Amino acid sequence: MSRGMNSLPTARRGRTYEQVGANDKRGINAICSVILIVLLLLVPPIILLASERARHTRYITLSDALNSDIVELNQKSMDSRSLRSIPPGTLVHGTSTHIDTISTDHEMGISIPGALTLKRTTEYCQWTEIQSQDCQTCERTVKARDGSTKQEKYQCNCITTYNYIKGWKSFKINSLLFDQPGAHHNPQRDPMPSTTFVGDDVTLKFHEDITSTDDNDKSNSNPRVNKGTTTSSVSAKLDPNMLSTGVRNQPWRNVDFVPRGKAPPPSFFSRLVSFFGLSSYRSRTRYEPLQLLKDAPNSPAAIEDNFVYVGQGGYFFSPYESSTASKLFNYFAQYLEGSLFDYQLGDLIGLGSCTAGDIRFYYSVKDPNEVSVLGQIRAIDDGIVQITPRVLRGVGNEKDSSVGLVHSGKHSAEDMLLAEDSDSRTKATVIRVVLFLWSIAASRLVGVAVGREIGDSSLVVQVEAAMGLFSTLVGWLWLIIWGASMHTYGFIMAGLYLAYLSYNSSSKKGSGRWYVAVWSKIAQWANLAPEWRQEDSYVPSPKSVGRDDERTKLS
Repeated sequence: MSRGMNSLPTARRGRTYEQVGANDKRGINAICSVILIVLLLLVPPIILLASERARHTRYITLSDALNSDIVELNQKSMDSRSLRSIPPGTLVHGTSTHIDTISTDHEMGISIPGALTLKRTTEYCQWTEIQSQDCQTCERTVKARDGSTKQEKYQCNCITTYNYIKGWKSFKINSLLFDQPGAHHNPQRDPMPSTTFVGDDVTLKFHEDITSTDDNDKSNSNPRVNKGTTTSSVSAKLDPNMLSTGVRNQPWRNVDFVPRGKAPPPSFFSRLVSFFGLSSYRSRTRYEPLQLLKDAPNSPAAIEDNFVYVGQGGYFFSPYESSTASKLFNYFAQYLEGSLFDYQLGDLIGLGSCTAGDIRFYYSVKDPNEVSVLGQIRAIDDGIVQITPRVLRGVGNEKDSSVGLVHSGKHSAEDMLLAEDSDSRTKATVIRVVLFLWSIAASRLVGVAVGREIGDSSLVVQVEAAMGLFSTLVGWLWLIIWGASMHTYGFIMAGLYLAYLSYNSSSKKGSGRWYVAVWSKIAQWANLAPEWRQEDSYVPSPKSVGRDDERTKLS
């Protein structure tokens, strides 16, 4: 008999290790830590470069569209003769309340009428390892190559504890590197990964007069029908690529399949939430009749992986069935790690929990009643306009240089382009904020390369160093990508000035080769043993000492 879907989490306590002495890393752990830190130092600038190029491409593309002639499909004079006179490649814009489409997941045999996009969100029952470490702070003397020494604080006498929690995750977790992988094995099967489907054969009608419809005054299963007064209309089909980035301003609505497609009576909690003017789960859910699942039992997912509809919020569930060989191998692994007879209270509670390897998923849709579209005419067949994204060649990648917009609600072409520009600017700003956080660590690395210890300086100096590096790097990227401007030069000059201030005010560091100092700092962040990160000297160079003494006398 097949198991049902359970959502109760399970917790188990793992092993505890006590390490006497320094908590330094050596061997493969040290190498992996260094590689991770190097990647964290190299990847953010690369991401920033890609982000700034994408922002530039998007700005050029949207500006070109804003300055182009855009034909309105909702105008009164638009008829079949006017349509035939529009050359292919022309940008067109229109707002429609008649949306005829259906989104389908063929693997599960599910079709949702009226949905422009259908998203399948998959969750996996997996063990999660939580490592906690409690260490003391000790002090030791480290020696440089020239025999000079300094005092250094380090972690020592650490107690490391492992705990495990089993529950539903939106991603798979590799358990091979767990402390006890046998007792907490995570199968990696993934027959139905998360996927987004776009509507098939999306047909829109652009009427002369547009009246918005009410979300509550429609059937979930029927296409959207215009309720305004119309005198003429233009039919159009959307290319699937128009929906590749989704529908802006339209939230996802979870799909729940219930008898006759009627929403269940609201619970006390839902009524309480609505009383305070908040949005409840019920108001964000689209209810469909169970009849839409008639093809699900014969779908590939049901036949090959035993997926069945279990409800509980619109979930489809597939239990994990381990083979005899896999069970024997897992028992052997538990015997080797000493967990074969490690029974805990969590194991009894876990009888009502999911089994690692179980999979469930649910659907959500974007099904607006009214959309505004902006794209180019590809062709006109039998009086039906074929709308596809317009790609501006030679300015960047195809995604950022294309204009194929679908927004929920009634919006002018100019408003749609300005909204897309705002989204692009926001994304670029988020990346810049992340890079500023990166600059805090990177400025310390640059500091040791020039004989300065930024981390031991005052907070003001640390902020100056981080902002100086950030402004200089961003300014140079803007100069390369956007070209020369007063804004760009001002950013670069401000960055160089802040870097100069931080250099003059920061704590001096020992003399030596710059690459040795950089390696020592990275190795220190990676918690490597002192013999792996020995510096040339801890004695400041005479040049630095003289310069600092001169500043002291002048002050």
